[in-house]
Amino acid sequence: MVLTVWALFYWNARKTIFRLRGRRGVAPCQHPSDSGMAMKTACDACTAWHKRERFRRVCPLLKQDDAGLWVCSVDRAEVRPFWGRAFAYTGGTTGGVLLLMAILVYSSMRIIGYQVTWRQVLWPPAWSELRGVRADLFIRQAREKYAAGEVREAIQALTVAHQLNPWHYQVSMMLAQFYQAGSPQQSDRLYFQLMQLHPDRRAEIARAWFQGLLARGRLDAIAELAQSQLATEPRLATVWTYALLFAARHRPDDVDLTTVVNQTAVPVEVRSVLNLAAQAQKLPPDQAREVLLEAPPVAGFPFDRVFRAETLIRLGYPQDALRVVAGAQRELSGRDIARLAFAAYAKMGNRARLKAEFTALLAPERQLRPAECTLLAVHLVEYPDAELVNLLVNALDRLPKDPADAWLEAAMAVFCAAGVAGDEAAMETVKRAVRDTYAIRLSSLDGLQLYFLRKSAISRIELILPSLNPLSLELNYALLDRYL
Repeated sequence: MVLTVWALFYWNARKTIFRLRGRRGVAPCQHPSDSGMAMKTACDACTAWHKRERFRRVCPLLKQDDAGLWVCSVDRAEVRPFWGRAFAYTGGTTGGVLLLMAILVYSSMRIIGYQVTWRQVLWPPAWSELRGVRADLFIRQAREKYAAGEVREAIQALTVAHQLNPWHYQVSMMLAQFYQAGSPQQSDRLYFQLMQLHPDRRAEIARAWFQGLLARGRLDAIAELAQSQLATEPRLATVWTYALLFAARHRPDDVDLTTVVNQTAVPVEVRSVLNLAAQAQKLPPDQAREVLLEAPPVAGFPFDRVFRAETLIRLGYPQDALRVVAGAQRELSGRDIARLAFAAYAKMGNRARLKAEFTALLAPERQLRPAECTLLAVHLVEYPDAELVNLLVNALDRLPKDPADAWLEAAMAVFCAAGVAGDEAAMETVKRAVRDTYAIRLSSLDGLQLYFLRKSAISRIELILPSLNPLSLELNYALLDRYL
């Protein structure tokens, strides 16, 4: 085959030169001692070939005469090259080899587990997608390892996938979430890179990053992220305003609300609430109460009333808070009204009213919903009550387990409510319910239980919360508010 390929290009090149020179002299492939006439001139090009008939692959002008000799079938002047044959032969051979190689590559990659397509193997512009295909394999492996409880192996698989394709959004997001507990700095670095590489998905990345920062109690970083998002994501102004106020309340020396008040990129209604909060923060409780009650309400921003009611409750004026809530019932959601009312009753010491509300919501004949269960549990984290915790734990069996995520979120909240109350038996009951419902490890809950019972070597709850999933934002806030 090598000889044929060489002969195709060598003799076609010589024939081309012969014709370009005007067909003068002896044709390069004909025997120089012969006449140059058709069927009477020997083929000099095939004399070295063991089987001369094979030379017809190079030049179809080669034929046998009546005596069986191989001669040229045209006159000297008609000798010509056959480049089409050369390219067809070499191209076909090359194509066949490449096709065979493609089949081997495709088959091998499929056997390994790569979900590769024929287009990605055969089409050179699609070869750049193969790194992504390899990354996908490690993504699947990471999910399988995580489902099997092999978290370390899952992180290793995701790390390889990220190295193969650092621009892969899902890989980077999953890896950042895995790193939140064990490598928080690496997690923050990945979230920052994601925002740079995927600006169109900034809102989604910011929310995931925020949940990780909140679990770790990184209030300084939360304040910075909230300020940035208030300027770019006004539709979630309530979420980011609350986060900024929470950070400012716990870190007044690190978070200055007045700097945000002067930022014109932040919605004006948000700046109004932050300005009110900055004023109240610097005043004694009685003067702060007057400011909160007398300042005109911020139009079109119901969170303003929520903030005032919460602050009044915290300052020790629950009855004023109830009046604020009553005046804004048409603007506020039922959930906000309920949680603010519960907080006011607890602050007032009106336990009879609280017990009546809990008993009505948890009545056996009533269908309990996960959101309601979470609401009651978060209240008990903020205002512990052993009797009400038992009511809630006993009602957990009646909570629908579908959707599963909502049930598990509610169960985690009930567990934390029992933990804050120091009720070890109630915590064990919730853990048993979780274990019976899901085949998951409960080591993280065991660690949190020891923390609640003050038997843990870990003294800071923000070192435990990142390993817990799922915790609602309001539960995270409540736990940090109590223990941070």
